[in-house]
Amino acid sequence: MLTILSTASVVTVYAVLIGTFTGGDVTIGGSAAGTVEYSLDQSTWSTTLSPSSPGTSWYSRLSINGGQYAGSAVAITWQLQRKVSDTAWSNVGTITTTTMTLPAGAQIVYATTDGQASGNRNWSTDATETGTYRVEVTVNSA
Repeated sequence: MLTILSTASVVTVYAVLIGTFTGGDVTIGGSAAGTVEYSLDQSTWSTTLSPSSPGTSWYSRLSINGGQYAGSAVAITWQLQRKVSDTAWSNVGTITTTTMTLPAGAQIVYATTDGQASGNRNWSTDATETGTYRVEVTVNSA
């Protein structure tokens, strides 16, 4: 009995965690990848922006890196949000909805009803207070 306990204690000493391994995301049904970009003048685009005051015009666009949904009719919603805490955002203003058919390959979509650059939404009309804002863009099949 003493030999069994001694052997068990030796085995326990060598039971050391070697590692924990987590797999990548599993996306069922596929998806398109994209980035929301911002600009003060619609000529230079970036993923972050710092307008000087609430009245300064600023715009957004969605850069889609392609995907398997070429030819699909979609409804893209654009919602301005204001940061209210470290983990919470609040919707501000009204939603803009873009309806279109996604072409093959990469594409730029603007916050307009047809996705074209002309008439791109100026978010300063809703971002009327100092603070941190973002535009949340959702793409759904139409």
